Amino acid sequence: MADLKVDTQGWIELAAFADDDTAARWWEAYLAPATDALTPETISLMTQVFASARAVVRDTPYAVAGIFPYLVAEPTVFFIGTAILPVPADARRARTVSGLTGLVRFADDPRTEPFVALDGRAGSATLGLATLDDGTQVAAITGEVPTPARADGGVDGTVFVVALSLDPERLDELTPYAALALDSTRLLSPDETPEGYPPAAWPMGDSPTGAED
Repeated sequence: MADLKVDTQGWIELAAFADDDTAARWWEAYLAPATDALTPETISLMTQVFASARAVVRDTPYAVAGIFPYLVAEPTVFFIGTAILPVPADARRARTVSGLTGLVRFADDPRTEPFVALDGRAGSATLGLATLDDGTQVAAITGEVPTPARADGGVDGTVFVVALSLDPERLDELTPYAALALDSTRLLSPDETPEGYPPAAWPMGDSPTGAED
């Protein structure tokens, strides 16, 4: 069988969509470069899996969550989910919410390490092997760091990140991606608007693959 080479689009977002229609348009654009290389049956199956994965994170507190195909000699898949935990009335509640957000069951020997973000914020991360609800063992990282300080010096909450690798041997390779999520996540000010999915340049009545509603 001839090798099939398809351009990789990278990150597959699951959570950061205003609604299902917006997510469907984003997914259609994601697949567009590969439509000539994939059968309609394969596209349909991939679309079903995308919808199922979105359903898994639908009721979670993640503001951003998705999977990243890590395509090296022995490829695997990384999952990264990011949540912003608002500052509660006391630190004990913050730790409780943080623990509930992760939902990661580490094995007996995880390690917890402090770190300092590029702008000086102090955080911590726990790294090790974890077991998913279905019994699958994965490499896992949970980390938290305060959100960047506001102009008045106040802090709005905590950035909490969960990162998983389906290959439990890839913990070291997963670490930079978790670190990037922890270091770069920030809350937008009231006068800032995030870029939407899909980009505004795409006409709402048309799509990159030529399909219409």
